[in-house]
Amino acid sequence: MKTIISVKKEGKFFVATDLITNVADQGPTEEEAIARLKQGLLEHYRILMEMAPKGSKTSFIEIEVEKFVKASGTVS
Repeated sequence: MKTIISVKKEGKFFVATDLITNVADQGPTEEEAIARLKQGLLEHYRILMEMAPKGSKTSFIEIEVEKFVKASGTVS
């Protein structure tokens, strides 16, 4: 799964935020903040799956947003 994240330095920590879910985490390095965000997103989606109505069909869809993100000029 791909998502769009933002990473910025706030004080002595880096904060990584998923722009789709607004889940965020922090760490002393950019890499640590992203690693922690990944774990938080896994937990977020696990909980969402538990909350899905019983008997409903759950599936995945793919959408293409990379061209919009790249066009913004802020992707690294």
